Amino acid sequence: MDLGRRVLEQQEPLYAEEEDMYEDEVTRLESLPTAFEEDEWTHEDLEWIIEWKVRVFAKPILKHLDKNDDEEIRARINEAVHESNIRTKVEALTSLSGIGVPVASAVLLFINPDLFTVIDKRAWNVLRETGYLEQELSDEPTVDEYLLYLGACWAIANEYDVSLRTLDRALWVLDIKEDRNSSG
Repeated sequence: MDLGRRVLEQQEPLYAEEEDMYEDEVTRLESLPTAFEEDEWTHEDLEWIIEWKVRVFAKPILKHLDKNDDEEIRARINEAVHESNIRTKVEALTSLSGIGVPVASAVLLFINPDLFTVIDKRAWNVLRETGYLEQELSDEPTVDEYLLYLGACWAIANEYDVSLRTLDRALWVLDIKEDRNSSG
């Protein structure tokens, strides 16, 4: 499989067809960065991000998240918004009960979609298959794996002059297509 600007951009309509939360995603990618920057985000916004990222696993994660004090959640989110160091941003979020690296990366995506993308096994698989990443993604992704993944995504997005969001959506679709081709 080859990646290229045309291939990546052609996947967007397919992502919109496959992703049942696509319209909400687009709307929230427009509104949430400002809400986070101005500290006007709500607990419901955070719950939506978690549901968007993990779907059927949202309930147990939200149960764990509720173990955190509201002030602590707000402080860690604000740290992720305003801290300049990416590792520190991720670690601030993962210090919250219930938040692992994948969910932290989803929160970062909605904080700043121009700078962050969400770590995803499907996207990682495509990057591995195309030679951009060498190792398999662990079952519990680490901060180091996210930083490696994010760096690869920045490089590819820059190389093909596409947004991180376009890249992520394309990688997700390409892995789904690969699954269908190998099982059909």
